[in-house]
Amino acid sequence: MGSFFVDMEFRCKEFELNHSHSTMKVGTDAILLSALLPDIEPQNILEIGTGCGIVALCMAQRYQQAVITAIDIDRESIDEAAASFANSKFRQRLTAIQTSLQNFAKTPLQNFDLIVSNPPFFENSLLSDKINRNISRHNINLTLEDLALCSSTLLSSNGTLALILPNKETTKFLLISAQHNLFCTTQYLIADKQSKPCKRIVSLFKTTKPTSHIAQTHIILRKEDNTMTKAYKDLTSAYLL
Repeated sequence: MGSFFVDMEFRCKEFELNHSHSTMKVGTDAILLSALLPDIEPQNILEIGTGCGIVALCMAQRYQQAVITAIDIDRESIDEAAASFANSKFRQRLTAIQTSLQNFAKTPLQNFDLIVSNPPFFENSLLSDKINRNISRHNINLTLEDLALCSSTLLSSNGTLALILPNKETTKFLLISAQHNLFCTTQYLIADKQSKPCKRIVSLFKTTKPTSHIAQTHIILRKEDNTMTKAYKDLTSAYLL
């Protein structure tokens, strides 16, 4: 594991990490999800499918009193995330565990105030010839039904579930989650450009049914000349250099 500490590949303002061994590398979705998490004070956080650990590290920076458990089924991802955790100033509040969400939820030791995931979401699409990437990017081992059921089991009574999903999967999950007493309160609809349709959505869920409609905010990432919008820069300024 020591080799992961040399020449860290990606640098944020308050931490560094490697991601070349992980099935889920640093990407826009992970940074957006981290930036759009609610302004709460969670004590215990669970990240489902941590990959290289970028979201967990962002959360450790943001929620300075929280203890974060990051799980993933891929051994290389967990090894790399664990090494990056150990190399950070947040090391005492971060734990990486190789396990599936389904197994983790069977015998939970605690409930979580915040559960966060950038889950596998490509359904009925062509698979690549790389098994680990298929597992991380397709819902081979984690269906939306499993995600809703296990999250409902693991979430504390006033906890929040935060997900980033494409439009189609978001619509499906809204129907599935309600069957497990998870109700959407807030959505951030994200488009690459003003001229493009919304591509993915960050959704926040609570265990109590809201009395009002879902609060929605539209976010545009790039201008037509491909430079980043002020909204995107402001959102990610806490993390990105």
